[in-house]
Amino acid sequence: MTLQNVRIEKEPAPSTDWRVYGDIQDDYGNPLGDFGVDGTSVNQWWVTQDEVFQSNIVSMFQVIMATQIVSGDAE
Repeated sequence: MTLQNVRIEKEPAPSTDWRVYGDIQDDYGNPLGDFGVDGTSVNQWWVTQDEVFQSNIVSMFQVIMATQIVSGDAE
């Protein structure tokens, strides 16, 4: 799977959301889907995912968080 025409935009404050835009293709360039004309809201998509998926992603993300915390880059 590959992503084409990708862009990621932060929504204006006070929103904390991000939108993802682009086309999803198979390894041969055939279209599989897209993130929609208006993009896909990360926050709205996230809350529709099942708890097991969310838990797995948070487990991976905690390593990134820990690295930021100990390096002093976290806010």
